Amino acid sequence: MNVSHDKDTALDQALDLFWTKGYASTSLKDLEHATGMHPGSLYAAFGSKAKLYCLSLERYAKRLSVLRAELQAQAASPLDGLAEFIAKAHPLSDADAPLPVCYLVKATLETSQGNQDIEDKLSELLTQNDATFASVFQQAINAGDLPVDADAKKLARHLSADLAGLCFYALRETDADVIKEMVTDLANRIRRPH
Repeated sequence: MNVSHDKDTALDQALDLFWTKGYASTSLKDLEHATGMHPGSLYAAFGSKAKLYCLSLERYAKRLSVLRAELQAQAASPLDGLAEFIAKAHPLSDADAPLPVCYLVKATLETSQGNQDIEDKLSELLTQNDATFASVFQQAINAGDLPVDADAKKLARHLSADLAGLCFYALRETDADVIKEMVTDLANRIRRPH
């Protein structure tokens, strides 16, 4: 196995661990166990626990972006693509996700340790996410699927808030069917905004 493959695998394993346990609750020993790397190798490959965490956040955001783009490209309309992403690929609806919540939302809820690099990375990625949602809503406006006077940025903010709220709720809800129903309702509201 080559070094970059080991580093990619380790990053994926760290992502799952951080997503499940959170930054503060993940020890260096946890990272060693999950990745199979010794402390010196972890630091040589990633620099620090905070840098590894930021890289895991970037990896997660990139994965979701790719899934969203694929579903968007296959959809009949911008709103259908966004609804399909929420209904089928968002962690709230992904049975294979380490937790049924958005990693970025969970990380934001947990980030109070004052690490500016982590806070900056989260802000950057969430801002990018809002911009992507706004772009989809603008495409829907341009296609006539939303009123011409609709505010794409405002719609994006509302969607981000809805998803964050669902993620927060999912952290405490024990009945997966309740979350599934709520996610389906949100996706249907996006499909039929009028």
